[in-house]
Amino acid sequence: MMKKSLCCALLLTASFSTFAAAKTEQQIADIVNRTITPLMQEQAIPGMAVAVIYQGKPYYFTWGKADIANNHPVTQQTLFELGSVSKTFNGVLGGDAIARGEIKLSDPVTKYWPELTGKQWQGIRLLHLATYTAGGLPLQIPDDVRDKAALLHFYQNWQPQWTPGAKRLYANSSIGLFGALAVKPSGMSYEEAMTRRVLQPLKLAHTWITVPQNEQKDYAWGYREGKPVHVSPGQLDAEAYGVKSSVIDMARWVQANMDASHVQEKTLQQGIALAQSRYWRIGDMYQGLGWEMLNWPLKADSIINGSDSLAALPAVEVNPPAPAVKASWVHKTGSTGGFGSYVAFVPEKNLGIVMLANKSYPIPVRVEAAWRILEKLQ
Repeated sequence: MMKKSLCCALLLTASFSTFAAAKTEQQIADIVNRTITPLMQEQAIPGMAVAVIYQGKPYYFTWGKADIANNHPVTQQTLFELGSVSKTFNGVLGGDAIARGEIKLSDPVTKYWPELTGKQWQGIRLLHLATYTAGGLPLQIPDDVRDKAALLHFYQNWQPQWTPGAKRLYANSSIGLFGALAVKPSGMSYEEAMTRRVLQPLKLAHTWITVPQNEQKDYAWGYREGKPVHVSPGQLDAEAYGVKSSVIDMARWVQANMDASHVQEKTLQQGIALAQSRYWRIGDMYQGLGWEMLNWPLKADSIINGSDSLAALPAVEVNPPAPAVKASWVHKTGSTGGFGSYVAFVPEKNLGIVMLANKSYPIPVRVEAAWRILEKLQ
């Protein structure tokens, strides 16, 4: 086992080769299968869908069951819960609102929620909410916060541990509130704004916050300890972890974020760029709006170390924010109780991957698998 791990480590720390002949569709399939099939066995994952974007073109692969009890296979239309990959949609929608002139990241939070009268909110700006740097907002909103009045009470009574901008602490309660406030000037609900301003323009016809009745047949069950589960509703869930999507739509999402030049709506094009701008540096990782970036080229352990750390880490402000860098590994992980997802791409290489599974499994395993596949496709 140790020998196998050492071999993997040596393989993963190698840089992508600088030149390789173009791969055929069969070669791509072989590379993906050799990584995903054993991963599913080792992690006991019932079903997966993977998309690889190679030289700008998507290739789709599916395995296993979306619904074990009814023997329904995973297909290219199967809907998976994205978990925190939903935050990338939040970031782009927020970027679109900035591009429209509706909000500024430098605006105080209280401009959009005047009822937040607590002194602790003075000095906290939309940027801090969007990038988890408000001062220690918790990972989750408590389960007993079930309505808007309770939500206000929760935020009014929260007390920061640090001054705004001192540390990054990953939190649904932080970026979730950013998403909710960013759409306020539009007069639309978060779901309506997302649908009109992001999903419809990008033709993401099978991406949902609320899965409609006629799409329920494609909604996979997630599995936790062998039992079928779907994500439970909660305050600011849509903004933080509530999107469901298919592998085809997610490949399209990666393509749009990797190269927004073909996006016709200018504010959305600008929003995509703003989401990949660099606002803070935390170790080797740069925090965008939803997206997280590392300089390319890099080693696999750098990606693993820079993947959704739940620890409070010092944040160094990038002021002014650095524009999106094509030589970046841009990525986001996501999990719900029964699903695990990972999305990564390198704009400079026109190369990306989407991994959707109906079981949550360790993040380092996802990152290593994605790296292994993309390394061989380089």
